[in-house]
Amino acid sequence: MTFYTALLPPRRATGPASWPVMVADRMSWLVLLCGWVGLGLRGCPISALVAGGAGILIWQLAPPACTVALLAGLHLLLALCWPDLRQWELRLRGYRPTRGVYAPSPRAALLRWMDHDPAHPVSPLT
Repeated sequence: MTFYTALLPPRRATGPASWPVMVADRMSWLVLLCGWVGLGLRGCPISALVAGGAGILIWQLAPPACTVALLAGLHLLLALCWPDLRQWELRLRGYRPTRGVYAPSPRAALLRWMDHDPAHPVSPLT
């Protein structure tokens, strides 16, 4: 089971865009393997550009003996901090954090969250 934090969209959102975004509080393997490119693929463009700039600076300025270790550490740091970076970028876009739930998948987390919150029905028809 994974803990998923729910972030509600801005009030003006309608349709499927008005559903909450569920962010898993766990390490991202894609970000660990691909670094800042994986961060961009996971929906964090601002953090990806900043981390990409840091990676280029490390590549250019660090001594050759330390470059690989520093870049591996950067990848590990980004992978571990991915949930916080994703939540930060969603808050920049106007999303509001709310309580989270434990669930085995993002879809199950969304359904479990909607079961506990009567203001957001499971389907638009109910």
